[in-house]
Amino acid sequence: MIVRDIYNYINSVAPFSTQDKFDNSGLLTGSMDKEVNKIAVCLDITNDIVDECAKLGADLIVSHHPVIFNRLSAVEENTPVCGLVRNNIAAICIHTPIDMAKGGISDIMFELMGFGSPDGAEVLHVIHHDKNLGYGKIAELEFGISAQYLAETAKDAFNCTSVRFVDGGKTINKVAVCSGAGSDEIYTAIDKGIDAIITGDVKWHAFVDAKNAGLTVVDAGHYHTETIVCGHLLNLLSDKFPEAEIFIPINNEDVCQYI
Repeated sequence: MIVRDIYNYINSVAPFSTQDKFDNSGLLTGSMDKEVNKIAVCLDITNDIVDECAKLGADLIVSHHPVIFNRLSAVEENTPVCGLVRNNIAAICIHTPIDMAKGGISDIMFELMGFGSPDGAEVLHVIHHDKNLGYGKIAELEFGISAQYLAETAKDAFNCTSVRFVDGGKTINKVAVCSGAGSDEIYTAIDKGIDAIITGDVKWHAFVDAKNAGLTVVDAGHYHTETIVCGHLLNLLSDKFPEAEIFIPINNEDVCQYI
C-alpha cells in the first residue's frame, strides 16, 4: 500500500476538485509512492502530533486542516512542515472537500444533534451548484424547541466544555448546522429565514446582528464542531485498508484551555 492508494480513496469519498478557492487540500508533504503501514488521523497537524507520529513510526498523517494553508516563504525549524519532512511523514489534508461531502462534517453534525438522516436536507450555502455541494445543512424539526434547549443539546452532542449562545427570542423549528468558522453563515441563515444556527468562531458583531434579526446562534467552537470528523475518517480508512494500523493521536486535542 502506498500514499497514492489512500489519496485516491479519499478523493473518491470527498473529491479534492470540490475544494473552495481559498483552500489548500491534497498531498502537502511526501511522495505519492511512499509505502504506508501506519496512518494517523487528526484535526490539525501540530508539532506535538508530528513528534508523536514520529515516535510511533507513522508513515502518513491524514488531517482535516491543511498543514500548509498560507503561502510559505521558508520552511523554518520547529514547525510542523519541517518536522514532517525531517521524519519522512507524508501528509494528506482534506479540508473543505470533507466539509461539503456526503457523509462529511455537516452530515455528522446533523446526526449528532439528533436531527435524523441528513440525506435530502437542504444545503445552507451552496458552493457547487451543479453538484449541490456546500457548507452546512438545514434541519426541519418535528416540534419547536427553545434556544436554551438547543444550546444544551449542542454542548452534549459535541462534548463541549462550554458553549456561547444568543437567544433569538422565538421558538425554533428550523435549524442550520455549519462546522468550524461559520460566523459569516449567520447572514446566510438570516437571509433564508432560519430560526437558529449551530456553528463555531462566531464574531461579536455577528452575535449582535443575529440578536437583532431574531436568529438564535449557538457557538459550539471550531475544534468541537470539527474534531468529530476524525472518528469518521478512522472508520472509513480502517474499513478500506484493514492491513494498515490507523489511529487518532493522543495529541489530537483542543489547544485552548477553559476556566
